[in-house]
Order: sequence, then structure tokens, then C-alpha cells
Amino acid sequence: MVEIVKQGQVSVMGTVLYTGTASLPIVKVINLRFNNPAAYTLRLDRYNAGTSNTETLYELTLSAGDTVTDPLVYPLNEGDQLIVYSNILGTVYYSYILDYATN
Repeated sequence: MVEIVKQGQVSVMGTVLYTGTASLPIVKVINLRFNNPAAYTLRLDRYNAGTSNTETLYELTLSAGDTVTDPLVYPLNEGDQLIVYSNILGTVYYSYILDYATN
């Protein structure tokens, strides 16, 4: 198992937070956090590689300085992706991931 912490800025064109690396759902995104000092809209999508479909998990309209903490667990199969979008620049993210397939 490998613990992965990623942080950075969300692109208005979308930022891939993580791509599943195993053929079984043993990659788990277990904590996400987002913040922007300005008012912003945040959208989290899950791309399913098996069906080539993208599903919007949530879309939130937030006030300036609001922080979103998402404690839900998102298992990812091989090729699946979590993608986040923000309507303005300056949205930062933090993600904590457990990848059980990586040694």
C-alpha cells in the first residue's frame, strides 16, 4: 500500500486528481479538500473507464473563502479518474489517496 498526498491548483479546464492503477477497486481516494479566497463553483466528476461515461458526483456554488472537505471514499478501477473543475482560477486542492496496488 502506498499513501499519496497531492496538492495544487484546480484548472478551469479540469484537473485529474487521480487515475486508478489496478484491475480491482483497490485504489481509494479517501479525503479531498478545496478552497478559494473568491466565490467559486466546484464540480467533481468520476470517469468510468469501463463504460467511458462521466458522472457528476456533485456541483457546489460556494462563497468567498469557503472550504469543502469531502470525507467520502471513492474506489477507482483501472483507468477510472476523479476530475475536479472550478469556474475561476485560484481554487486549491488537497487529496489523500491509498493505492493498495502499488508496492
